[in-house]
Amino acid sequence: MKMMKKTLIAATLATASLPALAEISGNVALTTDYRFRGISQTDRNPAIQGGFDWSHDSGFYLGTWGSNVDFAGNLELDYYGGYANKINDSLAFDVGAIYYDYPGGDLGGGVDPEFWEIYGGLSGDLGPVSLSGKVSYSDDYFGETGTAFYYDLGASYELPAEFSLSAHYGYQTIDDGSVKDDGFFSSDEDNYQDWSIGVSKSFMELDFDLSYIDTNLGKSDCFGSKICDSTVVFSISKSL
Repeated sequence: MKMMKKTLIAATLATASLPALAEISGNVALTTDYRFRGISQTDRNPAIQGGFDWSHDSGFYLGTWGSNVDFAGNLELDYYGGYANKINDSLAFDVGAIYYDYPGGDLGGGVDPEFWEIYGGLSGDLGPVSLSGKVSYSDDYFGETGTAFYYDLGASYELPAEFSLSAHYGYQTIDDGSVKDDGFFSSDEDNYQDWSIGVSKSFMELDFDLSYIDTNLGKSDCFGSKICDSTVVFSISKSL
């Protein structure tokens, strides 16, 4: 928590010297389970999350985000930056890089959990439907498991009464041929799928979301645990 406070102080000081075309925003959330690409990061327990973003009208942005986790030091801090802009009135792009940090974390045997990813994506609106696609690449994924790609497809649809329906499909590939490890999963799987469908609504300056999340992984893939099983996640968030 002290690290998050330091980030806020640094962001506040930076604001004083930023031009009028730049702004800083924040966010905080409570969720019943922190799922990253379909897999629970909190052993199916609740999480407190939050972050800060600096963005410029030119399209450049920087940010940081954090959450409690149930492994590798019990804290995840992400640092990212990139460039996003419109191609035309209905199509936009986003490219950047993100670093996943687990301060003081260790997976055992000298294996580090931290890793980099670069990403690129497109998003567009087709009337009431919004579509997005994104590809992320890491040259040495979580747990030093080697080259990895993640393909992310998303869609959202505006419902009556200002509700929103969203759907997601993801496909993760992992080169788990490392000499150090037997693989990312206990069954030596090198790819998997995840998907979700959810409903969200804003009310009294709070954002509410209820989502069903699942993967095609079983207990044998996830070391006998239920962190890859299907679940329903409820979250409350607020923009600052």
